[in-house]
Amino acid sequence: MSYPVAPPSAPPPGPPPGPPGLPPEAAPPSRRWPKRLLVTFLIVANVGIFGGLGALWFAARQVTGAVATLDSSELGLAQSPAGLSDPRTFLLIGSDSREDLPEDWVGYGDYWGQRSDVIILVQVQPSEGRLQMLSIPRDTRVTINGTTNRINAFFNEGAAQIVDAVSQFTQVPIHHYLEVDFAGFAGIVDAVGGIEMNFPYPARDRKSKLEVSAGTQLLDGRTALALARSRHYQEFRNGQWANVDASDIGRTRRQQEVLMALLTQIDRPSSVGGFKELVNSLGRFVTADDALGEDEIIQLAWEMRSLNSEDFDTLTLPVDPLEEGGVYYMVLDEPEAGEALAAFREGRSLSEAVVGKGTIEVQNGNGIAGSAGAVADMLLSGGWEVVGTTNSGREDYTTTVVVAGGRHLTQAEAVVAFLGYGRVQQGPVPPGIDILVIVGADAPGT
Repeated sequence: MSYPVAPPSAPPPGPPPGPPGLPPEAAPPSRRWPKRLLVTFLIVANVGIFGGLGALWFAARQVTGAVATLDSSELGLAQSPAGLSDPRTFLLIGSDSREDLPEDWVGYGDYWGQRSDVIILVQVQPSEGRLQMLSIPRDTRVTINGTTNRINAFFNEGAAQIVDAVSQFTQVPIHHYLEVDFAGFAGIVDAVGGIEMNFPYPARDRKSKLEVSAGTQLLDGRTALALARSRHYQEFRNGQWANVDASDIGRTRRQQEVLMALLTQIDRPSSVGGFKELVNSLGRFVTADDALGEDEIIQLAWEMRSLNSEDFDTLTLPVDPLEEGGVYYMVLDEPEAGEALAAFREGRSLSEAVVGKGTIEVQNGNGIAGSAGAVADMLLSGGWEVVGTTNSGREDYTTTVVVAGGRHLTQAEAVVAFLGYGRVQQGPVPPGIDILVIVGADAPGT
């Protein structure tokens, strides 16, 4: 099989600036691009510019020749599927090491060593052109080889131990391993020009130094990291700051949403030369296994070249808090957790396994009295569960925005299809609901 190779297009002007309110010195310096998994996604997003298989081969060669790796045999990884179109699973670990953060980045603590702050199983399904992401809360209680502990504690013993713990706990074979630290994540976001996310209200976290306005915002690396790290998340509602989903579970959802936004919005650089520069500028913050070669990168990139947010199926493993012997854990919320794990192993929809239509809050974002109530009534007539209506933090929405986290994007798309107008935007939603509808000026009768 061969594909025509078109010459690369000229690069566009430089990336747009970060959100208002951040001083110029807040933007961290460029970092070098991570290794094979994230580079695969970058190639996926840029395959139209690269032109074809020949250019993909060139990019893959640049990556495999430039990066450092871990010995896959020492990690205890499962053997990769024989067919390049067969599903394969990556373990993505986000390390909370502070070692490479810029000195002027305050709000991240000063802790020795590292822990796995993010644990996500990513199943790539090339033949179907979609991804599944199952997040495992870091405090989940597991018993591995007779030892009971929080699952992230096994990372302290090394990469092989966290691979073994996650694989035993989920009964999922892991084919590839990727580890990224704080500074690397921020550098990746900056290197692709930032990511867009929607915020229904102004939001902040004084500890992680998050501060964003309401509406769609372009987040630079530092701001995206502050959002992903936020455990004290607040929104400005009704004239005062209120805690919203301010917990480890809330943070896990935000991490998932930020990662999905990154993977679906990578659209720079716009030339092979720019891509090579990005590869060379971001390498030292990510560790990966050495089993993922050029052929696999190229095949995954080509098969998934049209990847967008609708092709993601994401879920946080359902858990409940438990204090045992003075130790705080998260334990599986059954039967939903078992159903989610079974669906992931079998490649079935995670959302359909544990989520129905979802609960909805409708907000008036156009300043016209009665708009939210009219949309709420319409959704109720269609079988959705509307838990309330209120005013948005803004009144200048020209387009109705349906906001949802990763696990509810499919349901959000269904809401837009039912209404016949509006657009889906990934982002945080108020606690106790799954989907937020902000009514804009495009709603009928406004």
